[in-house]
Amino acid sequence: MKRLLIPSILLGVLFFAIIANVYLFYSEVKDFCNLVVKEETAKVKSIVEGTLAAGGDPIEAISAYMQKSPFLKGATFSLEGREVIIPGSSISPSYIKKSFKASMLTFTLYFDFSALHVIKKRVVELLLSLFIFTLLFTGTLLFFVREYFKEKIRYQRELQEKERLESINLVIHSILHEVKNRLNTMRLLVYKIKSGSKEEFAKLLEEELNKLGNYIEETAELRRPVKVEFREVEVSSLILSVVSKFEEVVKRFDIQLEVNIEPCKLELDEEKISSVIIDLLKNAIEAVQNLEKRFIKIEGKKEKDVYRIFIKDSGGKIETSDLFKPFVSTKKKGLGLGLYNAKRIVEAHQGKILAYTRKSWTVFEVILPLNRGLTL
Repeated sequence: MKRLLIPSILLGVLFFAIIANVYLFYSEVKDFCNLVVKEETAKVKSIVEGTLAAGGDPIEAISAYMQKSPFLKGATFSLEGREVIIPGSSISPSYIKKSFKASMLTFTLYFDFSALHVIKKRVVELLLSLFIFTLLFTGTLLFFVREYFKEKIRYQRELQEKERLESINLVIHSILHEVKNRLNTMRLLVYKIKSGSKEEFAKLLEEELNKLGNYIEETAELRRPVKVEFREVEVSSLILSVVSKFEEVVKRFDIQLEVNIEPCKLELDEEKISSVIIDLLKNAIEAVQNLEKRFIKIEGKKEKDVYRIFIKDSGGKIETSDLFKPFVSTKKKGLGLGLYNAKRIVEAHQGKILAYTRKSWTVFEVILPLNRGLTL
């Protein structure tokens, strides 16, 4: 309805302009008639007074003037209480009357503007025609506008449905790809177990099954809001515990890791925040492991009402606009669920997670409120 507002206003303005112009025309015609009557009466009065002063016959003078005037069609004068019609006069009730006195006589003049009445009639007919045309035009315009928007809405729905199906296909493809990789690994482990070394490969098989189960559970959780179980946790201990799990990987790739964490107790879900730190640290390691300069910094500090956690790597610039959207990944084999889940977890803690580039560092910043009642 809002989109029809402008066409409706334009049509209303058009119709109002037509009415205004017709009204102005009527006013001008009326003013013209009044002006003609005034001027003609002044002329006739002047002729009568001049004729009387010269000792002439004013009746004959008026009769002669009537023959020349396009509007003065008749005239009378009062004599001893009787109204006498001047010869050559044509008098009708539709004529406009105007009286004046000259000497002892009262003259009444009759003006005919029937030609202007015909114009008035034609204008009324034109106005009616324009009104009907405007209604037809408005109806036709509204019909086509309605059809246009119906078609546009239909197109938008088809486009949304297409995008929805593409998203579903992407999700299915991603899940099938991950499950297929896990199953191939498990088939290989089963083959190894059958071949001999059972204990070692059985342990690896168990790990793969756990990973597959975690992936399926993580994917299923996308449909549901994040449930957070708060308890008081020392943030520095939590981060250092996560870092200790990556010690061997850091040494293997010769990554220089710098950790500077300020102690602080927060109410949070330890397991979920740990998973966020794990994902961010894992991404940082993958970003620098093939570079010449491999540096990672982990910082944590308290500022006013928040605690900020920074995970920086020397990987360089990254595209951050769609980074936290589901199924968007900068990795060739990435599923794009890690950062999306990290964002959901942090926001469930009333916090924020940011990604940006500062100088030569790629920075992921997690901001958590010191008090649970504070929303960032």
